Amino acid sequence: MQSAHEIEGTLETIGERDHTETAEYRIFGPPGTGKTTNLSRQIRRAVERFGPDSVLVTSFTRAAAAELAGRDLPISAHRIGTLHSHCWRALDGPAIAETQVEGWNRSNPNLRITPLKKQQCLDGEPGADDSSERASDGDRWLQELNRCRGMMLPEAAWPAAVRSFAGRWTDYKQSLGLLDFCDLIEMALKEIPFAPGQPSVIFADEAQDLNRMQLSLVRKWGERARYFILAADDDQTIYSWTGATPDAVLDPEIPEDHKIILKQSYRVPRSVHAVAQRLIHQVGRRQPKDYRPRPADGECHHLSTGSYKTPEYGILKAVLGHLDKGHTVMLLATCAYMLEPLIAVLRKNGIPFHNPFRRANGFWNPIRKGRSGSAANRVLALLAAHPATGGAARPWTFGDLALWTEWLAAKGILKTGAKTRIASATPDAAVSIAALDELFEPKALESLLDVFEGDHRRLLTWWQQRLMASMQARAKFPVMIAHERGPAALEETPRVVVGTIHSVKGGEADAVFLFPDLSQAGDAAYQRVGPVRDAVIRLFYVGVTRARQALYLCQRESAMAFHW
Repeated sequence: MQSAHEIEGTLETIGERDHTETAEYRIFGPPGTGKTTNLSRQIRRAVERFGPDSVLVTSFTRAAAAELAGRDLPISAHRIGTLHSHCWRALDGPAIAETQVEGWNRSNPNLRITPLKKQQCLDGEPGADDSSERASDGDRWLQELNRCRGMMLPEAAWPAAVRSFAGRWTDYKQSLGLLDFCDLIEMALKEIPFAPGQPSVIFADEAQDLNRMQLSLVRKWGERARYFILAADDDQTIYSWTGATPDAVLDPEIPEDHKIILKQSYRVPRSVHAVAQRLIHQVGRRQPKDYRPRPADGECHHLSTGSYKTPEYGILKAVLGHLDKGHTVMLLATCAYMLEPLIAVLRKNGIPFHNPFRRANGFWNPIRKGRSGSAANRVLALLAAHPATGGAARPWTFGDLALWTEWLAAKGILKTGAKTRIASATPDAAVSIAALDELFEPKALESLLDVFEGDHRRLLTWWQQRLMASMQARAKFPVMIAHERGPAALEETPRVVVGTIHSVKGGEADAVFLFPDLSQAGDAAYQRVGPVRDAVIRLFYVGVTRARQALYLCQRESAMAFHW
């Protein structure tokens, strides 16, 4: 294996090796080894050599592309994007079938397809496995069709039901002149000989997430560039439902001096690393790696109580212990439905949580402070003038008033026409006592001023008790957070992340709680031998290696579970 000095030297000579056999280079980056940082350096180096318009950067998902874009790279924004977005632009922006399924759903009510926004398709994450247990039949068949196509299986090898669905789906697309998510790659592979802008160097980040068809396109475009780099970790290939496999990134074989393996983890401590290594060495084919933990012992706990159905036993106490220390926490399961009991416990205890990797999922992101009319912003507007906000306390504005009075049941609280007068007032204008007197019924104002003088919890209770019935449920969680943890807790980024293992790949936390339970399909794969079992092992390898300090292996709920 290469030493750190040799790795640095190899990184500096990328693009200068013999390209007689291939112009492909591979940077293998195990968890926490700084793969994105090293890729950023390579991009800067290529820009210095060939210019900012001679570099193209791509990835499977927008999240990976956005992380690179956030490194302030010296190239224009349109040179960084998902592979699908590059293809869409190269094909002159065709209409996307997954965004126009109304006609399909009318004609095929038993095969309904969930409509997507165009940006969802180009972001590279449609058909995510997170909710596969509850996906519609149409979604499942489209996902299976895309998997078969992505793996470049001959049509004769597709299951008969997939071929039947494919015929109907193709007819629908052609009748409206649409291309689907997979067509973007397939047509670019057939019809677009050069990458957009004919770059000198192409970078593909998170290349293990690309399926055979996508990697074939990258390699086709890459062989027409001076050189191209795949940044990957085959051990973290977990998007099997898209057709991604380790073989797709490991084949064909390339010269050893075209491979660079980053060995030092800056995230995973020794105890967690030991678990991860024990797992990953069970899989079949993989790129051997000298992978080293960071120099810290860390913690690994096998919890004796607490499963995904009973997280209040043992798990909640451990989570609160980490939060008291200012740590970040991840709570991870293999399927979205397994998180429901956990989320109920977090809500009950007023513990803020989110999933910054899946912002569109409202169930995982209930606070959503970024939306002006969110329940959290209404609570913050209510408390803006209260001394509990500390030095940030200020008089209410009419904008504040509009937010927290809109959900009030007006009868007996607000005078006739008060909400209209509030909405028409200048939002930034301060609200005086005289203005409140003109807007509120006398008894309601008296009770409001009375609770305002006390603890902020009294003001929260006053407001919550007077909300319209239809708004009670929406307000309950942010009110609970402010009640239990103070207004600042609604302003801060939550330190608890909930999600599936798939959803947080690339993320990390000080403490990770991992539930071992599997779906029926996952358990069936785990009980077999070979690539399908390996896929389950790699999934848990990814979950384990999110932990920076402490790993908690939770109790199983049933026999359908991963064995540590």
